[in-house]
This record gives sequence, C-alpha cells and structure tokens, in this order.
Amino acid sequence: MAHQVEETGELTRSATITVEAAEYDRQVNKALRKLSGRVKVPGFRKGKIPLSVMKQRYGQAVTRDVIEDLVTENVNKVLNETENVLHVGVPQVTDVPFGDGGELKFTVDFELRPEIDPIGYLGVKVEKPVVEIADEAIDAELEQLRQSKSTLEAVVTREAIELGDIVTVDFEAVGEHPELQDMRSSGVQIEIGSGQTLPGIEDALKGQAFDAVVDSEIEAQEDFPVEELRGEKLPIRLTVTKVERKVLPELDDDFAQTTGQGETLLELRATIRKRLEEQREKEAEQLAIDSMMKNLLGQNSFELPPSFLDEQVKAAAKQRLQMFAQQGIDPAQFGLSVDAIAESIREDVVEQIKREFLLMEIARKEELKVEEADLTAFFERRGAELGANAQQYRAFVSQNTDRMRQAQASALLEKVRAKLLADAELTEVAWPSDEEAAAEEAPAEEAKPKKKASTKKKSTKKDEEGEASAEEAKPKKKASTKKKSTKKKDDDKAEDAE
Repeated sequence: MAHQVEETGELTRSATITVEAAEYDRQVNKALRKLSGRVKVPGFRKGKIPLSVMKQRYGQAVTRDVIEDLVTENVNKVLNETENVLHVGVPQVTDVPFGDGGELKFTVDFELRPEIDPIGYLGVKVEKPVVEIADEAIDAELEQLRQSKSTLEAVVTREAIELGDIVTVDFEAVGEHPELQDMRSSGVQIEIGSGQTLPGIEDALKGQAFDAVVDSEIEAQEDFPVEELRGEKLPIRLTVTKVERKVLPELDDDFAQTTGQGETLLELRATIRKRLEEQREKEAEQLAIDSMMKNLLGQNSFELPPSFLDEQVKAAAKQRLQMFAQQGIDPAQFGLSVDAIAESIREDVVEQIKREFLLMEIARKEELKVEEADLTAFFERRGAELGANAQQYRAFVSQNTDRMRQAQASALLEKVRAKLLADAELTEVAWPSDEEAAAEEAPAEEAKPKKKASTKKKSTKKDEEGEASAEEAKPKKKASTKKKSTKKKDDDKAEDAE
C-alpha cells in the first residue's frame, strides 16, 4: 500500500491510497478460494472449484467485498499514522481494476482537531449575578398557587358575558372550503380577557347572552394546517353552552395547609422563598459559567473543521426535530426542517463545541482526571434531575459503553468548570434585565416553533421543550469505511472525543 497525504486546508487533509495490483489480485483470489469451500457448483466438489469458474460466477460480488475491506483496512492504516484525526469523510474509489494486474486507487478526506494551548484560565474574570428574591416574586408564586387551586362556579347573577368569565363553547368553522367541514370542537373553554385564544374570539363573545350562537371571523395564522387559507378571514360559529367564574381561595393558614408546603401562610412563604433562591442560584451559576467561557474563548481563539462542524450541527438539528415530534408537534406545520433548524442553532452549537474542546484541553494541561467521587456526584445530580435513583441511573448508563463514556466526559467537564470557578476572580453584578436575558437566548429561541394561538380546552398541558444535552455536540469517536464511513482506532480515550 502506498499513500500520499495532501494538506488542503489548515485542518483538512486528503489522502490518496494505492493498493498494488499484486496485493489486490492476491486478496481477490484468497476470497474466491475461501468462498469455494462454501458454495455448490455442479460438476465440482466444494473447495475444488477452479478459480476461473469462481471468478465467472462470483467475481463481481467478491470484488465488491474485497474493495470494501481493502478500503477500510488501508484508510485505518493512514489514520493510525496521523495524529489528532477528528472527522473522516466517505472514501471515494477512483480506480477499480478490470481483470488481473490493475491497481486499486481511492481517496479519503479527513479533518484534524484544532491545536489549542489554553491561556488565561487561572484567575479568569467572572461576573455572577447576586441572588435576591423580592417579596413580589413570592406574591406571584402564591397567586399561581391560588389559581391552581381555583374552582369554577356557574354565573347566575347576570345574563351577559363579562371580562374574566370562563365560557364553554362548541366551535365550528362554517366556510365552504372542504378542509373546513370537519374543523369543529366541543366543550372548549375560553377565558375572556386572557388573550390565549385566536384574535377576535374573546371580543366576539363579550357581552353575549349565556345561550348565544355567535357568528364571527378569525384570521388563519401562519401555522394554519390548510396552507392556501393562511392569512384569510374564516367564518366560524361559537355556541355558548356554559358561563362560569373562577373562585379563588383566601390566602390564609388553611390555604397553606392545602398546598402541603407549610402549616401557616408564613411557612408557605418561607418554603417558596427557599425554592426560588435555589432556582436562582442555579441560574446564577450558569450565568457565571457563561461569563467565564465568554472570557476564555475570547482569549483562546480557534476554528473548527468545516465538515465536522456541519455534521454536528445537522445532528443537533435532527435531535431537535425528534424532540418536537415527541411533544406532539408537527414541525412541517411551522415550516421547520433540518436545514432551517440547523441554520438557526448553528451559532449555539459552535459555541458549545468550542467550550468543550477548550475545557478538555485545560483538563489535560492541569492533569485533571475523573475520580470515583466525581462520577458519584454526577450520577446523583443527573439522576435527581431525571427523577431517578442515582444507583439505578448509573446501572442503566453502565450498560452501554458510549453512554458511560459520555457520562465520564460530562463529569470531567463539570470538574473543570468547578475548579475554574473556584479559582476565578469573581465580581458580583446585578441580575440581568428581562430584555438582556431575552437577547442572550434569542438564537436558541429561533429554532422553536411558535406556539399556536388556539382555543383553550378544559385541561391543557404546557409543552416542555427539553434541552439538548451537552453530549449532542461532541465529535464522533469513530466511523467505518464500510457502509460509507471509516473506522478509527478502537482504543481512543474518552477525552479524545471531547
């Protein structure tokens, strides 16, 4: 085997590999002889079939398998001789021998891990918001609790619908378009003044009688299932079947006891304050990490190889689509595709990968390793987040080598972050405003489907969008040239995948 590696970019390489004719013919003949011991050919005993007969009958299939094996074997040899290989493309066979005496030639493009020599991480400057819980925040939580414990009571003292009423209606579209014929729903609850329904519906119901049949119009939104009707005015009919009001419990000790979070209102407020402080502290910790990583990446600039990055972004986009599907969301209704999501999350994925690459290099430089205590703490924390027993969660992860390697990598990342924060030059700052927080989250929000403005049924479950795990942006450990990829070393350490 002869090969030549060409530098096609700072982090990109292209290898041209040639398998000599003698070696190629030897491998083909070897495979044919081996096969002759397993197949039946009329007139010949197994293992005694002439090579010329085997070539005539099975040459094409055997040649294909031999080429795959030779490509895999020789690509791996080249990769094993090259340091810091990160991503391998699909090998391209350029010359295939026809008959005896021809060479097999193919090329493979691969990319290298960026070389990083971390600086500025000892005593890095970090801004962390001060955690303060205002009484207004506790009041808001109490009000949410009251709302959750509210009951509905029929309105009997008047005859017209007012602001704040909970109106139950039967809804139907009455347009002539065939797609609208089955667009109806019964027992739909609408809270007048909540703004949670399609524009115009609440105004159409306000002031109506308790048994009214209301004809109105709505504008089909951009996510309306019938594409040709989007932006059009659609006639609808609302039949009022019930009008109720919310009855809220008094904020007193009796109410506190119903929540199971305190015997008195004061105890309930204290419980809420503690919970909010814990939540805020976690948020402050994450903001401190963001501040730290922003400073570190500012001092340690490096690029990522393009094909590797494209693959990671696409994988993250596919995972986001799967997450939407699990939540019962049809991405197509929102014009979401893998490419559209990839474009919107690319910046976030790039930063996530750069963070991990940099932190892993710092871990190497500082000779930080994952100890048993680190893994135990990781499984306890992650298990608690998932509502699982730490031992059971660890047993589940341990069943799969890749999952365990990811867990070890995540535990190491946490250890590095904790050490850097402990040694950081910390400055306490005011909590960011809602506008500042929204600006920071804007790129990730673009990949989420906009919520449909719809009528509210009796019970609604808020869609929970899971966050993509830190592992989703990690480089793949290996690929195989067989089946369109190339296998790397099997003994790569977990850290090498970070």
